[in-house]
Amino acid sequence: MPNQDGSLTGADEITLVQVLNRMVPSDDDDLGAGTLGILDEVQQRSTGDDQLHHAFMRITEALSLDLLAQAVGGFAALSEQEQVTSLHGVENVLPEEFGLFLGTVRDVYYEDRRTPDRPENFKGDNEEFGKIPSPSEEILERLSEKKSSESKKPQAPQHISPDQTREQ
Repeated sequence: MPNQDGSLTGADEITLVQVLNRMVPSDDDDLGAGTLGILDEVQQRSTGDDQLHHAFMRITEALSLDLLAQAVGGFAALSEQEQVTSLHGVENVLPEEFGLFLGTVRDVYYEDRRTPDRPENFKGDNEEFGKIPSPSEEILERLSEKKSSESKKPQAPQHISPDQTREQ
C-alpha cells in the first residue's frame, strides 16, 4: 500500500515491476516492461495528470489488497498465471483506472528505443489486458442491442372487439 504522501513502498515497487512485465507481453525476458526499468517514467507521467495519478494510486492500492497475494507473501510470490488472474480481477473492478494505467504503461514502453515497434492495435491473442469495455461503452452497447432487438420484434396484431367495429 503506498505511503500517505503518495510515495511507493519497496513492496509496491516490487509488485509494480512484476505488473509491468505481465501487462506488456514480451517473448524476451530482457525486454519485459518492468525489467527495462520503466516504472520510474510511468510514475513520473502519472504525477503530471490528476486523473492518471488517481488511476495509478488506485491500481497500486488494489494490488496491495489482493488476498491471494497477501496469503503467499506478496504479488511477486504468485505464479505468472496467478499474477495475470490477479490483474484481471483489478481490471474488472476498476476498468477505467486500469485502462488509463495500461495506456500509460504501453506508451512509455513503446517509446523506449530498446523495445520493438508499437503494434497497430492491442487486440492480438497475446494481449491479456485492455479487452474489457469501460462501463460507459458497455452501457451504450447494451442500449444499442436492446433498441435493435426491439425494432426487429414483429408487432402483435391488435385485437378489435365487436363493440369497436360497431362504433366505426
